[in-house]
Amino acid sequence: MELRDRGFGVLKKSRLYFTAYETFYMIEKQRIRVIDKKSDEELSLRDVVRKFAVGRPELWIKYLVYRDLRDRGYIVRESERNFDFDIYGKGPLRRLISIVYEGGEASLRKLHQLLSVAEREKKELILAVVDRRTDIVYYTLTSLRV
Repeated sequence: MELRDRGFGVLKKSRLYFTAYETFYMIEKQRIRVIDKKSDEELSLRDVVRKFAVGRPELWIKYLVYRDLRDRGYIVRESERNFDFDIYGKGPLRRLISIVYEGGEASLRKLHQLLSVAEREKKELILAVVDRRTDIVYYTLTSLRV
């Protein structure tokens, strides 16, 4: 329950379920251990990432943003909409995170749609820009004129 109190997982019928990002984070911070059922051996972070990353090449970059936000004290949830994450904490304002990769596409149309949703829900839109060296810079998008 300590993990749940710190904003990790979803409780369903007395079991706590974690997202891939939460699992990576807690393995890295040595809060949990993952054991392979077949071999009964502990899996490393690298092993777990490989299992989750099949067909999801962006997984590690998204995890880096997740980890950075958690380390800054935010509670981070995967978004159920077109955003990457919803974040809570550090004040009453909820924020929506959209990740932009250096060299990747970020169309003005998509940014406009994300901003419209954020404004409608009275939330702040934050762009997490990840460069080739995996440095992360955050920008608040409040208006967009084309």
